[in-house]
Amino acid sequence: MNSVMKGNMGEYYALAELSRRGWTAAQTARNTRNYDILAKKDSRQIAVRVKTKTSDARVFQWNAKREGKIFAEITEHDFSVLVDIPESHQEIPQFYIVPTRLIDDWLQTDFKTWLRTPGRNNSVHDPKNPRRMMYLDDDHSKVAHGYRLRLNPYLAKWNLLEGDSN
Repeated sequence: MNSVMKGNMGEYYALAELSRRGWTAAQTARNTRNYDILAKKDSRQIAVRVKTKTSDARVFQWNAKREGKIFAEITEHDFSVLVDIPESHQEIPQFYIVPTRLIDDWLQTDFKTWLRTPGRNNSVHDPKNPRRMMYLDDDHSKVAHGYRLRLNPYLAKWNLLEGDSN
């Protein structure tokens, strides 16, 4: 399955979950740069970015813009829903609901650490590399790894979208 199909699948799963939880949610037009879903529940409006990974990948991946930003604009009610789709059709996806500002902080910090860390044969890492990664594993010895533990508090935390910090 190509990356566009995987991305669409994650967005549809997120839309279904939002609708199931009482949100009026709509997918944005394909050429919308910032958000994938806009949603409203009562008087609360949110913007959602969806990032999908399937069982054949261990990583959520973003591409930074030319100036190094990952997200063009981050607003107050801006969330990222990370969708981890299992291999088995009998299992349901796992959703991590995280404020986008926090993901941006994590990715920026990891990238700065990666730039300071020597590469193979003591080579210098390329500051123009656009790839930003979050490996959903337990290996805390490498930059951008060990996110299973870091993301665990956000697993199925749909209540965050309603302004509930618990």
